[in-house]
Amino acid sequence: MKFVKNLFSAVLAGIMISFGGAVYLACVAVEKAQLGAIMFSLGLSVILIMGFLLFTGKTAYLLENKPSYIPYLLTIWLGNILGCMLMGTLVMLAKPNLAETAKTICEAKLTQSWWQTIILGALCGILVYIAVDYFRSDKDKKSLPKYILVFTCVPAFILCGFEHSVADMFYFAASSAYSLYSVKGIVYILLVSLGNLIGAVAFHMLKKAVLSK
Repeated sequence: MKFVKNLFSAVLAGIMISFGGAVYLACVAVEKAQLGAIMFSLGLSVILIMGFLLFTGKTAYLLENKPSYIPYLLTIWLGNILGCMLMGTLVMLAKPNLAETAKTICEAKLTQSWWQTIILGALCGILVYIAVDYFRSDKDKKSLPKYILVFTCVPAFILCGFEHSVADMFYFAASSAYSLYSVKGIVYILLVSLGNLIGAVAFHMLKKAVLSK
């Protein structure tokens, strides 16, 4: 029962990130990428407020948990990708122009070497960790700083071209040419996911070491 609950929570998180991704695609289509980067923050902010399970928001704590945390992370990853596949398919069918924009974005992503993809994923993982960890540690619902971090860290990783695995799940699902069902698409998502994990775990452990008394 807990597995099902976690899976559906992760599906909802994937859907929320996909909403952010759809807004970004719409903005890129009219040459307003900066606005799209800011509006993408909608997805992560809703996830944090509602407590949905996002892969990039949980990876940092891998090493300080029991081995059972690994299947927990895999469940979240699976749920995220299912949510993105659903939203990506709907967007592709209902808004072909956005599917073309997604195709262009995916084409550019696939020109990267595997090590570039992992590095870009790691850098994104750090920024997402910073936003998520501080948001959850600040229990004041009216706190402004935690929202500022979300609405700055997210645009930062997008405008820098860093790679977010769940966002990329949506882009590939929405693309009319490079779907998540292709070998290239799957390998790419796995590399980005690995990068997100490495960046978040490394930064979290480094932060603990520096701040420990």
